[in-house]
Amino acid sequence: MKRGYTLVEVLVAFSILSILAVPLGYVLSNMSKGSRASNLQDEALDLAREDWTLVRATDPDSLRDTTWERTAAGGSWRIARDVFDSADRAAAGLPKIQSTSPAPPPVEISVCALHLEEERWDTLRCFKWLRPRQRILP
Repeated sequence: MKRGYTLVEVLVAFSILSILAVPLGYVLSNMSKGSRASNLQDEALDLAREDWTLVRATDPDSLRDTTWERTAAGGSWRIARDVFDSADRAAAGLPKIQSTSPAPPPVEISVCALHLEEERWDTLRCFKWLRPRQRILP
């Protein structure tokens, strides 16, 4: 005689699968969001490094505030570079950059990578460093 599953067994199995499907869906959803965020952070870091390469190749006295945009696989990006020398810091009411050498004080450079998300720019990565007035050879 051929025996099959009863209605009660099928309903119990279905309810167990339904209960397990909710957390599984939640985990999969969060994994994809985390992966996307990680990929965006990596792309922001690459773009900031690209700007750092440009800064290293430029004479410190000719560095200017710059904003440039790029469209990549992750969407639309904006890289904003702010350059502060001693006069800029004094005008903003910030303390002067202390230098221990007789050379002129370094230039403070800030680079931020912004990503366009739903009609607004989100800042993903920002870096700030001091660039000596002497040219750094690659």
